[in-house]
Amino acid sequence: MSLTDLRMALRRRFQLAAGKLRYRTPFGGLWTDRNDAEELLGDKIARGTLMPVDSERLKFWIDHGFVVLEGAVGETIIDQLNRDVDLAWQGANRAIHVEYWRDNVMHIDPISPELKQTAAKLLDLHAFSEAALDATFAPAILHFLTLLFERKPLAFQSLYFERGTQQPMHQDAAYVVVSSRLEMAASWIALEDIQPNTGELEYYVGSHKLRPYLFRGKVKSLPHDMAAGDPDHLRFLAQLHEQAAEMGLERVRFRPKKGDALIWHADLVHGGSQEMDPNSSRKSLVAHYCPIDCEPAYFSTAAHSKKIPHRSGGAYAYQLHVQR
Repeated sequence: MSLTDLRMALRRRFQLAAGKLRYRTPFGGLWTDRNDAEELLGDKIARGTLMPVDSERLKFWIDHGFVVLEGAVGETIIDQLNRDVDLAWQGANRAIHVEYWRDNVMHIDPISPELKQTAAKLLDLHAFSEAALDATFAPAILHFLTLLFERKPLAFQSLYFERGTQQPMHQDAAYVVVSSRLEMAASWIALEDIQPNTGELEYYVGSHKLRPYLFRGKVKSLPHDMAAGDPDHLRFLAQLHEQAAEMGLERVRFRPKKGDALIWHADLVHGGSQEMDPNSSRKSLVAHYCPIDCEPAYFSTAAHSKKIPHRSGGAYAYQLHVQR
């Protein structure tokens, strides 16, 4: 992190503490979440610090909570990434762990061929595959995140999916916690052309502007001791649809081409379509990011790699799982 970036981050935090910055919600966020985001964007344009395409994408982000970067990741990188995954399932690297559900219980175990049919997701593939790391820090993705964060990003969690998840619509900020709450974004990279009826990623356009939900009337993130079936958690999921309906938000299914990337806001409501051919694939890589001077909450609760510098000027980290 450069001295200029550090000074900028410290100044932002001082201004926030002094009440000089105003955000849409009490939980802060990025400069695009400020009430004067349009003015800030105008200032950047006037200073000539943005290319026209950057200005358009940032305006779209402010209004809609996401952007699509077509062809963000090259085919050569994706093909190598897919080969790395095939080798991993054959047992090439037992250090890779997978998350899967069995009998309504979540398990995290070393990768093994017999788990491939469990709809398991590979955890932190970017720590074991150079191609996955290259995809995570693809120049187009890195550039946009740097504009959002106003400093380089830290990639701290990636998830590889072979199939659609059919995950309920949700907001990442409820589950993926960082030291500066809403200073976070995620990328979803298509590792093949995504077809209909594959459990496509879907989202509510503009849903990053929903009223925040407070678990137990107090906190924005899901409490560690709250079960998935807790009435409060179920209420959280239900009210996302209710608010989206109130605001007349469009629900979109994402059917990108191989190499396209969707970058979304920490509060964009998204999930996996329930319509899915069980024999279909929907190969994708998801990564979560925060500014390089921030850190994920698991840094204080779990074994991890610490921040590893990346040649792009950013950094990455991953969680360490106990080998079984």
